[in-house]
Amino acid sequence: MGSKKTTPEKPPAYAFCESVAAGSQSRWHIRPLTKVGPKLGGGIDMPSLCGHVKPPQGWDLTVPVEEHHLSHACPECVVKYQERKEG
Repeated sequence: MGSKKTTPEKPPAYAFCESVAAGSQSRWHIRPLTKVGPKLGGGIDMPSLCGHVKPPQGWDLTVPVEEHHLSHACPECVVKYQERKEG
């Protein structure tokens, strides 16, 4: 019998996050993840790319950082994210 080799999925490098002061109309921010991974319950350990959301005053969202979600994100975070992605 042939066994199928599966490659473990690479963990995401970035997450959308919000500050503790975010409202229902606030833009999402993007932050790099550490080896700890997403902090869905709060206490982020890295700032957002634009610097607006600072540790530990924010939490990550379950929405994956994908092209079609970038329209809801902070424009400065999007530019910095795309620069890092291309670089």
